[in-house]
Amino acid sequence: MKTKEILTPSMEKILVHLATFKYLTISQLLRLNVMKDKRNLNRTLSQLRQMAKPLIQSLNFAVHPQKGKLESIHYLTSYGAELLKRYYGERLPVRYPKSHSPFLQFDYEHRLSVVRFEIELRIFAEKNDLGVSFFTTYFDKVSTGNEKGYRAASAIMLENKEYLIADALFMLSTQRREELYSVEVFCDKGIARILKSITRHLQALNQGMPSKQFELEHGSRVLCLFKHKSTQLNVMDKLSKDPLFSETKDHFLFKSLDELETEKFFDWLLYDGTQAGLFE
Repeated sequence: MKTKEILTPSMEKILVHLATFKYLTISQLLRLNVMKDKRNLNRTLSQLRQMAKPLIQSLNFAVHPQKGKLESIHYLTSYGAELLKRYYGERLPVRYPKSHSPFLQFDYEHRLSVVRFEIELRIFAEKNDLGVSFFTTYFDKVSTGNEKGYRAASAIMLENKEYLIADALFMLSTQRREELYSVEVFCDKGIARILKSITRHLQALNQGMPSKQFELEHGSRVLCLFKHKSTQLNVMDKLSKDPLFSETKDHFLFKSLDELETEKFFDWLLYDGTQAGLFE
């Protein structure tokens, strides 16, 4: 890539990963094998920030009363994004924040958990010769066509002009067919709120809306991820006793965030505890 400063291969890898995932921490960049050494990675990020026209910026956070020091979050600047667009063209969809809002302070854990899922998904897909056709989240915005009108890119349209916003939507290309998934990440223990969220997805599935939206002739699935295993098991137990979900059991898959390792990524649970694969 041409810029006034010389970009090393490691710098380019950082920029490409930020374009793919939008937000990344040091730990996540290390997970992506951008560099092996944390100290060198920090130094390289600093160089990208301190260029005459910075290619990245970072968000820093105060010490959390329970969690301690939170990792900084790194992202592309508009100049960094334009540089990548000019060099890669349509080969690399570029994601970067268009504005700075205070949401990250209270949405920190949840947002990074969604990013963590996407990282593990892409690592799994690459190792198994699968394709990720697209991956969008609630913090990606698209125009509604109205003046100053935007909505989350992960919105699923429902009947009566309603819609629900999934934490993420993605399409996985398998040897058999394209598989569509909605993703919900639950970092809290609010059982009632979680059940309400999952029931909204049941409504969407019963209307066939996710498949219609993406012109598929087969159904989609909902991946439910939990920070707390006890909350996951509690929710699964309640759904197993709810007759509303009896006809759609195979469309809801469950896993804890701690079980996202690549080797276990394919293996999920149905709400009755039966093991199920990510796809057939």
